[in-house]
Amino acid sequence: MTINISKSFNHVFKNARVMPISTLVQLTFYRYNDYWVKQRCKASNGIQSGVIWPPVIQIELIMSMDRSRDHIVVLFDSKK
Repeated sequence: MTINISKSFNHVFKNARVMPISTLVQLTFYRYNDYWVKQRCKASNGIQSGVIWPPVIQIELIMSMDRSRDHIVVLFDSKK
């Protein structure tokens, strides 16, 4: 998780060297705000088109369901 956070901050602070701290805070705020606005638009468009999960998650769910078809459940009742 640390690597993802550091990559995220590195992306935000790219070309932001030698700036005053107030400018860095403002830059961080607006860049992250822009990112989340774009994510919200993607999610809204997906919901309106009937897509519940992002494609990566949908593929993982389908693969998991395919693997689970081979599972066998054995009931164990200690009272018998």
